[in-house]
Amino acid sequence: MRGPEVLAANCEQIIQLAPVSIMRIDAAGIITFVNDWHLANFARGKHDRDYFVGRKLQELPGIVTAGIGGEVRRILAGETIHLEGVYADECSGGQSVYQNIRGIPVMEDGQVQGGIVIREDVTKLVLSQQLLSENQAIFKALLDATRDSILLSDLDGYILVLNEEAARRRGRTVDSLIGASLYSFMPPEQAEARRRHLLEAAASNVIVWYEEHLDDHYYQVSLCPITDENGQVHCIASYSRDITPLKATENQLRREKELAFSASQAKSQFLGNVTHELRTPLNGIIGATQLATQDGTAEDQEELWQIVADSGKRLLSIVNNVLELADIDAAAIEPALTACSVRELLASLARSYSVRARVKSISFATRCDPRIPQELVGDVFRVRQILSNLVDNALKCTACGSIEVRAKRIASARIAFAPQYCTLLFTVRDTGIGIDKALQEKIFEDFELAEHYLTKRVSGAGLGLAIARHLVEMLGGQIWVRSKPGRGSTFYFTVPFALLDYECRDERVVFASGGELFSPEEYTVLLVEDERINRLTTGRTLTRLGYTVLEAINGQEALAVLAREQVDAVLMDIQMPVMDGIECTHHIRNGEVPGLSKRIPVVALTAYASERDRERFLRLGMNDYLAKPHTIDQLAEVLEANLKAT
Repeated sequence: MRGPEVLAANCEQIIQLAPVSIMRIDAAGIITFVNDWHLANFARGKHDRDYFVGRKLQELPGIVTAGIGGEVRRILAGETIHLEGVYADECSGGQSVYQNIRGIPVMEDGQVQGGIVIREDVTKLVLSQQLLSENQAIFKALLDATRDSILLSDLDGYILVLNEEAARRRGRTVDSLIGASLYSFMPPEQAEARRRHLLEAAASNVIVWYEEHLDDHYYQVSLCPITDENGQVHCIASYSRDITPLKATENQLRREKELAFSASQAKSQFLGNVTHELRTPLNGIIGATQLATQDGTAEDQEELWQIVADSGKRLLSIVNNVLELADIDAAAIEPALTACSVRELLASLARSYSVRARVKSISFATRCDPRIPQELVGDVFRVRQILSNLVDNALKCTACGSIEVRAKRIASARIAFAPQYCTLLFTVRDTGIGIDKALQEKIFEDFELAEHYLTKRVSGAGLGLAIARHLVEMLGGQIWVRSKPGRGSTFYFTVPFALLDYECRDERVVFASGGELFSPEEYTVLLVEDERINRLTTGRTLTRLGYTVLEAINGQEALAVLAREQVDAVLMDIQMPVMDGIECTHHIRNGEVPGLSKRIPVVALTAYASERDRERFLRLGMNDYLAKPHTIDQLAEVLEANLKAT
């Protein structure tokens, strides 16, 4: 063969075997050439060369499903195109693919005679990049899903990695803190303590725990050494949890326990003892098994210990549910109304469950009706507890598909005072195993399971839905389910919320009793309440009733007001910071406030609502008791009755 013929033959072989699809089209877009690599890879041997030659390129499945017919026309118009990562649902071989496409017009005497189209299969590369991006997103989500401050530093304290909470506490962004010294954001004494503990962890290669006190906050800090492949510690992972509320709660619980211990009944004592006896061994089991699984024991033994640990955690969850149900049956819980945002509630729920759902390859979404006000007044803790129970069940019962949580504002004819309230409908929908119709009424009863499905396929003690029903009914709503076996379930529940701008809209109200006219304008009432929303609404109501209103946010401030102002009655909240209502009442009854009669009417204004609580507050020196939430009439009546008795 002559030189040009050899060169032509070599070029033909290169074109045929090049690891890309190469096609030539004429000026009408009709394929005149296709290489062997396209037949073997894009067509997967399902079509021969005759199938392609003579057909329009725009009609091929890989071009049609990618939606790039217009790009082919650009080539025929004389333009060079270059597209990356184009997705096609179906190619000639039936497979989906990501492709890089380059199109070059063929010109002759200034006229387009056709074009060369080169398509590269980059599916593996794109999927690898997507997997890397997802893993990075999961890692970041795991770091940011916690309220703990998490950061990784070298042995000199320079920050390498940190989460959003760590940056928030320091008033900076994550990027701006990379490479900064963690000691530069701490007072000298605390910085020296952190440096000492960090070096201790690095030297001993064991986790170091200690408490840190910064700016009126208490933190539980754990420093975990990270070793390289040679076992040498090269950096430290620091975890810091804000335990300030826990400290305050411990102190409050200690005071409440001391005050109520003598009045506790045998049932509550028994329940407390049982709780202690159950939690202690469970804590020992879980702690011991965690240590065992970290010792690097034999694989089968580690698996058995892990089973024991999981079983212990499951048992603890069951015990907590049993105790919650016992509290409900004993009427020991009641709504705690605060200002809240439904949008923030759904966002928090998404942060808590999206990672768990993603691990199971389940999509998790939340949707909020735009008609819902930005802020409402309700028991957001119990609403979240209800949603968490329902979402936990959905995750257990759903192997693939999706879970969706929605909040919608609806009209309710059941609520006579609708102008001051709005009713929300929450739905939790899953694509799980579903529930048989005959069992849908039973699953909300205590200890009941949907036996044919939930019992055999999903673990559970039958308490979550029962607790959800009790809580919904306590909040004044209803709960129900619609489901078909094999097609998923949708749980619905309604909850009424108060509008944040609620206030008494009536004109001046005068209450009379026994023919004697009572005039609130003659009296001054001290309102002692730490919650701003409660103080605002109750204060406005008192003003509308005609009273002169003074305010204090805790017991200590109330004593100061009583010492300098003339007050006729006190509305006293029970749980408050600095000094609670019971201790403040004790000081008043002992005559410790100069110029104040120790017989002044003190009315307990509290969320404790049982008759047992009422008797306890009267025994501790209060004149009367008004439970939250209360009506305007109830507030007016209790004040009138106590002021007339003085």
